[in-house]
Amino acid sequence: MRKFLCFLFAALLVFCFAGCSGETEKDAPEEQETVDLSRFENAKLGVVTGSLYGGYSREQFPNAAISEFNNFADVLMALKQGKVDGTMLDRPNFNSVKRSEPQLSCVTVPAYSVEIGFGFQKNDGGYELQAQMNALLKKLGAAGELDRMIDKWYGETEPNESVPLDTLSGSTGTLKVSIDTTRKPFVYLYNNRPVGFEIEVLRLFCEEYGYRVETEDVSFASGLAGLASEKYDLVCGGLYMTPERKESVNFSDPYMVAEVVMAVYGGAGGGFWDSVAESFEKTFVRENRWVMILQGIGTTLLISICALLGGTVLGFLLYLAARSKYKVPSAIARGFAKVYSKIIAGMPTLVVLMLLFYVVFGKADISGLIVAIFGFILTFGSFVYEQLKLTVEGVDKGQTEAAYALGYGRNRTFFRIVLPQAMRMFAPAYSAEAVNLVKATSVVGYIAVSDLTKVGDIIRSNTYEAFFPLITVAVIYFLLTWGVSALLSLLQRRITRRRQPRKSAPKEA
Repeated sequence: MRKFLCFLFAALLVFCFAGCSGETEKDAPEEQETVDLSRFENAKLGVVTGSLYGGYSREQFPNAAISEFNNFADVLMALKQGKVDGTMLDRPNFNSVKRSEPQLSCVTVPAYSVEIGFGFQKNDGGYELQAQMNALLKKLGAAGELDRMIDKWYGETEPNESVPLDTLSGSTGTLKVSIDTTRKPFVYLYNNRPVGFEIEVLRLFCEEYGYRVETEDVSFASGLAGLASEKYDLVCGGLYMTPERKESVNFSDPYMVAEVVMAVYGGAGGGFWDSVAESFEKTFVRENRWVMILQGIGTTLLISICALLGGTVLGFLLYLAARSKYKVPSAIARGFAKVYSKIIAGMPTLVVLMLLFYVVFGKADISGLIVAIFGFILTFGSFVYEQLKLTVEGVDKGQTEAAYALGYGRNRTFFRIVLPQAMRMFAPAYSAEAVNLVKATSVVGYIAVSDLTKVGDIIRSNTYEAFFPLITVAVIYFLLTWGVSALLSLLQRRITRRRQPRKSAPKEA
């Protein structure tokens, strides 16, 4: 089995390496002025799911085949591998990608442009912040600072500087700000700290009006949902000011109107080993990104361990309350457990987490990490309760009757006779669900938690490399789940061994 797994993993490495370096051979596109948009009439185009460019692409090229991806890093990888022929994006985003992908070229799509600004709540506090931001943007524009900052962050050379937010005084108050660090160059990570044009404007804004800032890294869509629930005061992430979004978001004046371009990729790049070495350096070495990966592992382990322990205790206590000998508390506990289990079992874990984060605790100052732990405790506790109920009922009723005949009381019968036998049926399902729990934690990035999967997405969005970030995340999850499974199997064998009756020594003739 071990040899087979090694062979399978080696085959996976070779396959992924080939996909990473073996882009489709094409002639390099000419300069953007000579690229004809008509070539995309029947092309394959890539878009990010739910983005503005999905509608633009369908409107401009009705005969094109549109493929949707979760984020722009995935679209770019598909473009490099020849799975799609082009993708629409704004000019600043294209310039930032071209810094590390010089074989990209583009052509302006003259029918479209996008207004970009900051988003605020639609209430008195939001209108006040909006007025302050508009005044600052006007001031920076008059002084020429806005153009200087735009040239710096959106130019052909990437700035190597930090934008400290932790030194702000906060004499006026604290702003809860949603940032999307996958939106380079508007907001991204450098040396594990948020930087970009909007982060620099945010710092100037807080210095001007005396605010302190607390940031949470979520997708721009989650940030907009947080605005509606008044969880965030401000959203940063290169927001496009569409008429539909203006109905629910209070936007600042646009700080730029960006042209829309169609990006294409030409050529097969460098050699195989050169591309592998470059991908490794970008993923682990550059900006000490290996530290981010370790922090992501720690977060995933913390959520998993707390959820396993807390969910086990919750489910077990709920089951004990449901089997109480007192009728009223027992009936209440059974009714609550039935409704609670049905609700949790009937909803995807991601939906449970988002409801807790944006609705139940929407206005509470509770971190996404605490909400994630609480949410997974609820889901795992539901499983423990239902599985205990099922396995205890599976124990032969004759065992209970025999224990009563021997003078055992109700609780003693349960803990000494019934529960140990139920545990033998409960343990395998418990181990399998524990492994599933570790894998399920990969969705917590949707509620501002930088777990292992979220860190991998951030690295991919900043490096535009898919191979090492994805393989690293996959291997680490495999090791974590294998370790959890092995540990629980070991505990199960020890418990079983302790409960087995000792064989008496044979009597001498």
